[in-house]
Amino acid sequence: MNKSQAAERITQLKAKIWELNQAYFIEDREAVSEDVRDSLKQELIALEAEFPELITPDSPTQRVGAPLDGRLPKIEHLTPKESLTDAFAFTELEDWLDQMRRALGKDDQQFDVLCELKIDGLNVTLVYHKSDDGYHLQYALTRGNGIEGEDITHTIKTIASLPLHFSLPATSAQPDVLEISGEVYMPKAALDALNTHLPEASRFANPRNAAAGTVRQLDPSVAAERDLRMFCYSLNREAADALKLPTQADMMDFLQQIGLPTNTERQLCTTLDAVETVYEKFQKTRDNLPYDIDGLVVKVNDRRLQYDLGSTAKAPRWARAYKFPAEQKTAQILDIQLQVGRTGAITPVAILSPTQLAGTTVTRATLHNEDEILRLDIRIGDTAVVQKAGDIIPEVVEVLPDLRPADSKPFHFPKHCPSCVEELVRPEGEAVHRCPNPKCAAVSRERIEHMQSRYAFNIDGLGQETVEELINRGLVTDMADVFFLKYEDLYDLPLFKEKKTEKLLQAIEAAKKIPLERFLFALGMRHIGRETAEILARRLPWPLQELTVEETTDIHQQASLFGPQKTEVQIRGLSMKDITRTLLQQSAEDLASIDGIGTVAADSVLQWIQDEDHQVLLEKFGHAGVVALQEEGTNTEQIFTGQTFVLTGTLPTLSREDAKKMIKERGGKVSSSVSKKTDYILLGENPGSKYEEGKQLDVQMLSEEDFIKLM
Repeated sequence: MNKSQAAERITQLKAKIWELNQAYFIEDREAVSEDVRDSLKQELIALEAEFPELITPDSPTQRVGAPLDGRLPKIEHLTPKESLTDAFAFTELEDWLDQMRRALGKDDQQFDVLCELKIDGLNVTLVYHKSDDGYHLQYALTRGNGIEGEDITHTIKTIASLPLHFSLPATSAQPDVLEISGEVYMPKAALDALNTHLPEASRFANPRNAAAGTVRQLDPSVAAERDLRMFCYSLNREAADALKLPTQADMMDFLQQIGLPTNTERQLCTTLDAVETVYEKFQKTRDNLPYDIDGLVVKVNDRRLQYDLGSTAKAPRWARAYKFPAEQKTAQILDIQLQVGRTGAITPVAILSPTQLAGTTVTRATLHNEDEILRLDIRIGDTAVVQKAGDIIPEVVEVLPDLRPADSKPFHFPKHCPSCVEELVRPEGEAVHRCPNPKCAAVSRERIEHMQSRYAFNIDGLGQETVEELINRGLVTDMADVFFLKYEDLYDLPLFKEKKTEKLLQAIEAAKKIPLERFLFALGMRHIGRETAEILARRLPWPLQELTVEETTDIHQQASLFGPQKTEVQIRGLSMKDITRTLLQQSAEDLASIDGIGTVAADSVLQWIQDEDHQVLLEKFGHAGVVALQEEGTNTEQIFTGQTFVLTGTLPTLSREDAKKMIKERGGKVSSSVSKKTDYILLGENPGSKYEEGKQLDVQMLSEEDFIKLM
């Protein structure tokens, strides 16, 4: 930017900043987020630093006072951890209330809810065991994968406000175990103090990262030097029932009374309007708090209603995380480019001037589709407000027309694919343009990269740059070509040579035997994600059989005159012919009738397999030696379809995971709570409160023996 351009931009920025300041400080309204105002001011400061001769007394900058790395052992959680469903608007809270009323079958049901601050920290579970002299901290775990977490007891014990031992009143119940969850965080001031002692490259971007990094320190003395804190907010159901705590508010009061740290900024609300008032209050004052928050957690107060509402596969139905608007910044749109996806979908992407957003440097943001560009009137050269959708994917949410260059022109969506120049199509009823060319190099590249991704073949060493090089050299044109690669194809690739070549060939050889659900996901069919692929793998009548396959026993001989040594082995699985035949035998009605599939996914599967090119691709996989492995039971008769089970107590011979697997393999669902929709309770020894709840609702009880007879 030359001096003349800088002068024009500075004039625009000064005017816009004063306009926004007037709205915020004088008119008491936010025309944009505070992040956006700060972002514009930082740009002005940078330009004035580069061109100090352009600084004027009326500039806003001159007005003082103007407005598991695997190192830590893992332990299974006593209670599986759940995530919260997010809400970003008041209307989503209203929808949530309607959903709960429908679930309970009561259109007039009223809900008292407890609003708690959503601390931006690290979820940690504390387990206290009862002994003769009270309760002692047994261990502390991270959330982990929800089933098991990392043992961080050694660092959690350094939190000064956390009692390692306490007693309950002698007159109260004395549960054997108290499983308490909470949020570990680092105060803002503590982060500032910590960062001053760290080299610039090692400094933490935010308090949450600092807390997460600190609890995973192997040396507890490091954690002790840092000011970690914790707020506790939940207690395991069995203990809460035994202690007769009927509401969420009672539970929080109990935790506070026994000396556990809790956040006192909580409020009981009888209406959503009251929730909105609390939300708006803390959205405005959050920066004044000594810790970071990113919204409210809104929970149904009555614990009996919590049990009746139960949970989805991932989250409780009785709670919502009411999130504050995502962090926003401004950036200039330097260009608009088209990105080609593995299904041929064309996504316009804004190329941005680098900007720090939620702790990372952002240079690209999705524009979604042509309709979104037209709706926002996005142009090259615009100053855009950028945020992370769901705190992950950067997106442009609006542009600031006042800062638009005088010579800007509306953006016209290209008519041809940027890769193969094929004319783009926009299917009726869709917002997305697509490249219809099945041979498009960009589509092929995306499909190959998807094929080797983490939840597909997951071929170690076959990264994006290697795929690009293989395509450019004509060695790979589709997904199956990867399995025909030879030593001499790889040896002279950039940064390869002997060791890396052998390692990649070994990874490719190992990937030839792949679980069926991962293979179906790897094919990249539209609308077939990981969960849908798993359902197809479990529910279709796959002809499982004994197969004889060849395995390469000595990768070193790949480059020899006689080729690599191979040996025959027996496995139980599916050939590519089996997969092709099974998919072709399905009708749209067959597929759509499977719980979790539906008509859109069913049509997508049939369109994919009926394409002759895809049948040839599967045949090619077969010639390469790829076979799909299938667990026993995946084609079991679906005798539990539409039925919901709840497990409680200790079963005589089956583990809980084994019992759950048997139910799911036969089409059933497993719930963590008893409700009117529960069909069976699988009952073991010491069943707890679920047994009593089931009796009250007249749910059929099954012993392990009864359960096995049902199957």
